[in-house]
Amino acid sequence: MFKPLKNIINSLENSKAPLIYFILTFIFITSLRNFIELFSDTDTSQISFAEFFHYDISYIALAMIIIILLYFFIKKDILKITKVVLTSFLILLIVPIIDLIWSFGKGLNMAYMLPGYHSNLMQRFFTFFGDFSGLGITPGIRIEIIIVLLGVFFYIYINSSRIIKSLLGVLFAYSIYFFYLAAPFLVKGLLEIFGLTYKYSDSLMTNFFLLVILFAGIFIAYISNKEYFRLIIKDIRPFRLLHFELMFLIGFIIGFNKFGTFVFDSNNIFSFIFIAAGIAFAWLYSVITNNIIDYDIDKVSNNNRPLIESKINKIAYYKLSWIILFFALFYSLMVSFKAFFMILLFVGNYFLYSMPPLRLKRIPLFSKMIIAFNSLILVMFGFIISTGKLEGFPIILIAFFLIGFALAINFIDIKDYKGDKKVGIKTLPVILGLKKSKFIIGLFFLLAYLAAYFLINNLYLIPVLFIFGITEFLLINRKNYNEKPVFFVYLLSLFLVILYLTIF
Repeated sequence: MFKPLKNIINSLENSKAPLIYFILTFIFITSLRNFIELFSDTDTSQISFAEFFHYDISYIALAMIIIILLYFFIKKDILKITKVVLTSFLILLIVPIIDLIWSFGKGLNMAYMLPGYHSNLMQRFFTFFGDFSGLGITPGIRIEIIIVLLGVFFYIYINSSRIIKSLLGVLFAYSIYFFYLAAPFLVKGLLEIFGLTYKYSDSLMTNFFLLVILFAGIFIAYISNKEYFRLIIKDIRPFRLLHFELMFLIGFIIGFNKFGTFVFDSNNIFSFIFIAAGIAFAWLYSVITNNIIDYDIDKVSNNNRPLIESKINKIAYYKLSWIILFFALFYSLMVSFKAFFMILLFVGNYFLYSMPPLRLKRIPLFSKMIIAFNSLILVMFGFIISTGKLEGFPIILIAFFLIGFALAINFIDIKDYKGDKKVGIKTLPVILGLKKSKFIIGLFFLLAYLAAYFLINNLYLIPVLFIFGITEFLLINRKNYNEKPVFFVYLLSLFLVILYLTIF
């Protein structure tokens, strides 16, 4: 009975066609659905980027959630499940066709279940979406869902031979579809947590589904290859990442304190999540590319890196870096072009810093100006998001980062001293020797903390700045050097700066 269906599934799962073909199939199916819907949906009569982009993003989010669901029920290779799910979205095409037939060519107004128009969600859940009163879940959508639920049942049953498990999968699949179609209620509830007003728009729904894609994508990455995922997370260097995230936050607070024009609303609340993700992905891309090019150095001074331990394939590692770069640029572009440009600038500077042909990290002192400049870029980024412009940015911050911070940041080369010396990279520790350079870098740190007075302009805080500076000096110059305490004290001081800027 199930043999023809099983053969179709097997042919899709074991297809030699590259994954990109399945992804393109999915994209072209959704494009065709959007086109046909122009004739079947009485509320959609023109080609609109915002509307179609919203639909496409929602379909991607739905596909990812279904992939995760099926993985939990059948524990099969995620790539095989993905091939089946992406191809099965062909079912999308029947919705507008059925609605046209049902309405004798007039079309129906398909929509989400909407707050203020639809009510009694609990009742609608148990009555298969309840009645259709001219707006909402059309007959075509309902028939589509029935076919999908049958498909879920058979797919799980073919892989498990268990009816109860298959029925349970159907229940979960129905719940996913129901909440997908009731997404505006979820968005409204999410916004109300932050005291924000809900007003339906394509951009708002797009942002919501982008958020779903972000978290679902991270989870799919985890279940796709748990070992690789753990290796990447282990090597993310959280102290450095946190530094960059806090740079953005400091810039935002400075801009808000200076102008006070930023107003949180239902759309820009998502921007902060996307910006944080964009910075994290941009940093991770920079880490991976640096690891690839620093292979010989890491064999000496960082032998716990994924490539050195041979726990990750170099080609896969390289391909992964480009996927991560895509998400860094994509999520920043979803915020604004300004955000996209600043993230691109951040990535580009790190590329110039660590990658051939320039590989500017080989130039003593100047190389650290690039890292300091990247930190300054993120402070400026936060300022721009807060104010909408760069005009009015404190000039003194530029001098502080490009001089004081650039000198202090040389401490990151201390732990790589042996590897850098072996391959001939002229860092400050290599040029001056480890002992002398630690003393000088510790002094740079102390002076940088004292120079922070000119940013804060509070005499009472000079003793606090001195205590932090001398603590860093001692941590850098201790016999058994460890970078983590240095970063910990530094990040603690950043948190205190943020607290001070927020309160005062």
